[in-house]
This record gives sequence, structure tokens and C-alpha cells, in this order.
Amino acid sequence: MKIKPLPIRLATLAAVALLATRLGAQTLATDTAVFLQTDPKSPVIARLKAGTLVKPAGEAPAGWQRVEVEGPFEAYVLNRDMTKGLEVRAGANIHAAPRKDAPVLTVAGKEDKTTITGLRGDWTQIRLEKRLQGFIAVGATANTPAEVKPLPAVVPTPAPAANAAAPGRPVPLTGDTAEMPRLFAGRLVSARRAFINPNPPYDYQLIDNAGRRFAYVDTKRLVMTDRIDALLEREVTITGTVRNTVDGKDLVIAAESMQVK
Repeated sequence: MKIKPLPIRLATLAAVALLATRLGAQTLATDTAVFLQTDPKSPVIARLKAGTLVKPAGEAPAGWQRVEVEGPFEAYVLNRDMTKGLEVRAGANIHAAPRKDAPVLTVAGKEDKTTITGLRGDWTQIRLEKRLQGFIAVGATANTPAEVKPLPAVVPTPAPAANAAAPGRPVPLTGDTAEMPRLFAGRLVSARRAFINPNPPYDYQLIDNAGRRFAYVDTKRLVMTDRIDALLEREVTITGTVRNTVDGKDLVIAAESMQVK
């Protein structure tokens, strides 16, 4: 193996450093918070480790630098912005928290990769795989307030064994997460409705705060089937996997556990 002479290697390193300087790049001396907005009270979307090389991703006010960071991010969209295929409708606002007044992280694009991770009333919690832009404080504003906390990290849970006897077809989720159990919350009610839905595909359904059905509930995996009626008309949390019904018109949660919220 040939080793370059030391002077040449030093010259190469110096050239790389000079190029980085010209591009406006810098190496972070400490762990640095990336804020959603140029405000230390805005949500922290990521934390960059000391030694990370960053460069400007666009213009920013004095005391701040705009950067681009990789996902995944935990985010929220209104239930009405979710399609039957479990995708976020293009053009929908993706929020940092399940509130209408929460900051908007980004606007959904057609090519965005998202995975449902839960249900919060009128909101669907998602895992967003996308590059987002944020801001790091530089100069006199570089100190991050101690009370500012990053958005919670999305920690995937182990996938259970597939149930070959379960009806319906798998939901076209991204990657290998189609059988990943998730947490859902809402009100459990009977799916049978005279005239409107006299013969539902499942006996139970989960509805949101507005009384709209989010998904049917398949209770075959539960060992507490004889006590389900005691949970009717109550706010519950359900752990299970989600898929489409056979006709593809509705969602169904294959419940693995259920309890009062």
C-alpha cells in the first residue's frame, strides 16, 4: 500500500478545509439544537452532535443559520387529511403537536413517506421520513435554554407474528412496518346501526371526538371478549395492527389489547 508523503496529505486536508469555509460550512463545537423557527421557544426538531459539519441551507435572520436535517420526525395531521390508503393527503399541513394552533412542520408532498403510529382524537400521529429545514442559533444567541425539549423520538416496537387467519389485506405501509403494533385512542361503540349499517363487517368500531368512524375493531385476538361490552361508549386505548377491510373502503384495527383510557 502506497502512503502519500506527509506534505501532500496536509495540503489535501487544507484544501478540504478551505473548500468548506468557502461554502459557509462549519463544524459544531457542541451539541446543538435545531429549532423549527428562529425562536428558542419554538419546537426543537433535532439535535446535532458536536463535530457535525453543517452548511447554510438558505437565508436566515442575524444570529441564526438555516440548516437541513434528516428524519424521521414525530408529527400529527388531522384525521380528515388521511386517505383510505393510510397516506397523508398531498397539500395537508403536518403539525408538530395534535393542536390546530401547533406550529406546522411542513406541507405534505406526494412522495413523502409516512407511517401511522397512533390516534389522538381528531388527529393521526405519524412518523415522517423527510428532510426538513430548521434553524440553529449562532453567535450570542447560541445558548439553548435548559427548558427547551426536543420532540419525542419515534421508537419502533417489535413486529408480532403475522396472523394468517385474519381477514382483509395488508395496508401498503412503507418499509417492513405493515405488521407493527400501534397505539390508538378513541371511543368504542357498536358498529351496527339500523338502516345505516345493519350488517357491518365487524361488531365494534372506534370513533373520534366528532363521532366519525376512524376504524372497525377486530377483537378475535383478544382474550377478554366476554368483557368488551363493558367498554362500550367509553374512551379506550387499543394496541394492535391496522389494515384495510377486504373492499378497501375502511380501516380495521386487529386489537391485541384494550383498556379504558
